[in-house]
Amino acid sequence: MRIKISDKITVITTEQGFTYANWIHINDDISALIETGMDRDGLMGLDPERIDLAVNSHHHLDHIRGNAMFSNAALMIHGLEADLIQDAGRHRIANSLDEWRTLMPEDDRSLADDELQAAYGAVDPFPFESGQSVVTVSDGQLLDFGSVKAQVLHTPGHSAGHCCFFFPEENLLYSADVCLTKAGPWYGEHLADPGQMTASIDRLIALAPERMISGHIHALVYDCVPRLREFKSRIISREERIYRSLVACPKDIHRLAEEKLIYRSHGSQYVVFWEKLMLMKHIEKLRERGLVRAESGVFYGVR
Repeated sequence: MRIKISDKITVITTEQGFTYANWIHINDDISALIETGMDRDGLMGLDPERIDLAVNSHHHLDHIRGNAMFSNAALMIHGLEADLIQDAGRHRIANSLDEWRTLMPEDDRSLADDELQAAYGAVDPFPFESGQSVVTVSDGQLLDFGSVKAQVLHTPGHSAGHCCFFFPEENLLYSADVCLTKAGPWYGEHLADPGQMTASIDRLIALAPERMISGHIHALVYDCVPRLREFKSRIISREERIYRSLVACPKDIHRLAEEKLIYRSHGSQYVVFWEKLMLMKHIEKLRERGLVRAESGVFYGVR
C-alpha cells in the first residue's frame, strides 16, 4: 500500500510478513530509499536503476534484503554497522547465531532456516555480495535530498547502530524497529540492550512528532506519544514478570522460556531462540541490580 506524505515522499507498506519491512521513496534531487525491505514484486513500478541512495536504518535482513537490487545506489547506514551489511560472517555473529547451540541444543538451525524461508521467502539477491559503496551516518546528521530533509536519530537498543529518521518539514518520524507492533520490542542480539532501547524511546517521546510510521505497521500513527509510552512499558513489564517467576521458583533458561514471558506464542524455533536471547538480556540487568543470582546455569530471584 502507498501512503503519500508529500509530492516527493511516499511510504510503501509491506504485507509480506516480518522478514520484510516498509520503505520510503524520496523522489527529489537525490532519488533515495529509506530501507530496502522489499522483493522485486514490492517495487510497485519503481525503477531500481534510478535510485541514487539506499539508506538502511540498521543491519537486519528485513531492512537490507533488497540492497543489491539498486546497483547504482550508494548504501548508507550508521557507522557502527557499516561492516555488517558487507560481510555475511560478521552479520551472522552480530545476530547472535553463534549462540544457537547453547540456547537451542536440541534444535537443528538448518531446519529452522528452512521453516523461516518457506514461510517468508528467501533473501534474493543476497545483499552482502553487491559490492556497493557504503557511506556512514551519525547522530544528528541532516540528510539533504534536495527540498526534502531528514535528521538522523541514533536510537540504539534494537541494535547498536539502529537509527530513526525525522522529517522536520513534514513533522514525520520514521521509527524503523521501534516498531509499535504487538510483538515488539525486540532486542535479541549481542549488542542489543533493553535499557538502551528504553532511553531511545524516551528520546522519541521527547521529540513528540505529529505523526509517525515504523518499519512494520500499516498506517500512520497520530497519537505518537501515548503509543511510544505503551511500547516502552512492555520492556519494564517483561522484566517484572521474569523477576517474579525466578523468585517463585529457580529455573534455567530453557524452563524459563517455556513460560512465554516475552512471546505469548512460540510459533517457530526462531521465536523460542529470540525469547531466550531476550530473557538473558533481562537476567543480566537483574543480576546487575542484585535481584538475580546464578548457580550452575540456574537463576534464582533474590527477594
